[in-house]
Amino acid sequence: MLFPTLAFAVFFLFVYLVSWSLDRENGRRKLFLLLASWFFYAQWDWRFVGLLIVSAVLNWGVAALIVRSDRAGRRKLWVGLGVAANLLILGFFKYYGFFVEQAVDLLAQFGWERDLPLLQVVLPVGISFFTFQGISYVVDVYRGKTAPAESLLDVMLLMSFFPHLVAGPIVRASDLLPQFARVPRLTREMATHGLLLIVWGLFKKTVIASELATRLVDPVFFDPAAYGAIDIAAAVYAYAVQIYCDFSAYSDMAIGIAALLGYSFPRNFDQPYRRPRCRPSGAGGTSACPAGCATICMCRWAGGAKGCGHRA
Repeated sequence: MLFPTLAFAVFFLFVYLVSWSLDRENGRRKLFLLLASWFFYAQWDWRFVGLLIVSAVLNWGVAALIVRSDRAGRRKLWVGLGVAANLLILGFFKYYGFFVEQAVDLLAQFGWERDLPLLQVVLPVGISFFTFQGISYVVDVYRGKTAPAESLLDVMLLMSFFPHLVAGPIVRASDLLPQFARVPRLTREMATHGLLLIVWGLFKKTVIASELATRLVDPVFFDPAAYGAIDIAAAVYAYAVQIYCDFSAYSDMAIGIAALLGYSFPRNFDQPYRRPRCRPSGAGGTSACPAGCATICMCRWAGGAKGCGHRA
């Protein structure tokens, strides 16, 4: 279920109406949003909703252990184990097949022909985003940048909240958890801002990015020998615009959708191409991620810029 679809529009209208009917009961409202987020994610593959739950419980538990530890060495141990566990989950789903194939080739070089078990592992949509979301929460609690969540429900919603679940942006716990702790309010400014961002994001995605891809980038990249130097140069620069519009469109829509539900996401994709390199601060480009890189760089690492669909 992608943002620029009729199915999502119907889904969001239902979520919007029900969530604001529960505006005086914050606990029930958060529970409803969590269930709605799981339903949203289940449209890709319902089996991986369990992975979301396991990941949230893991990071909630690690954060609790960090807070309860009174020795610096033990706190460092827990945060290390938490980050390692998150990366182990991510690495299994993304690189299991690659490592098995490499192990088979290595054994063959020593004359040991072995048929290692090769499972057909399906890559969960958005696993990079919610994994790094969990790492960000654990690391921020360890560094004292955010207080631990009041409940497991808040951590689950932090990691599963559907506006940023499959395509980002990664929102730090220090930005979102305090908002979950209070009853949200939808002001006229938030509603106007949210609607404008959604419309602008739809325009960038469905008009600019799609038109550049179908009319210029894809034809030239598919058969560059059939085009001249000017056409190829134009396609390269058009691809840069296409990538920016693809990524920033989903971020804009995510921020706008969250705003209509009463939650504020930090500004995202503020002229990323003007940055000379990835820096720890998110002020000049995208929301700061746990590794200190811009979201677009993380997406390229996770799945490659072209064709990753901003969903890795």
